[in-house]
Amino acid sequence: MASVVLRGAAALLRVRAEDAVQSSGERWVVDQDEAGGLLLAAYAPKDIAADGTVSRSIVASFAYGDSPTRATDGQALGAAAHTAGLDPKTAQALAALLETMAAYLDQAEELGNTQAAATLLAPAMRFAQTYLRTADDR
Repeated sequence: MASVVLRGAAALLRVRAEDAVQSSGERWVVDQDEAGGLLLAAYAPKDIAADGTVSRSIVASFAYGDSPTRATDGQALGAAAHTAGLDPKTAQALAALLETMAAYLDQAEELGNTQAAATLLAPAMRFAQTYLRTADDR
């Protein structure tokens, strides 16, 4: 059952990452627009010019200047940085880790020693359940 949860979270991560990416190798970064608004921008290594200029596209805006109660500047920066940190390329790597943990659990079950795997699997399971919104958050 646990390996199903791990693989389910990995599959959802992969699908969401694939849906979010515009080009191969794309990375996300926090940036600003012309007016100083906070943005989440996408770029690919091929978009970096010899002089270091980066051609980018806007993924999301985190600027709530018109409504300070929606998010403080610190909250907006935190949300943008967190989102950039889990960009599609990183999400694919995390999905691979979850799939590896599921395979590790399968092997532990075959050997009859899931107790030894429990310490390694617990954080992966917490992530998977939280990501799938099946965790009890009480």
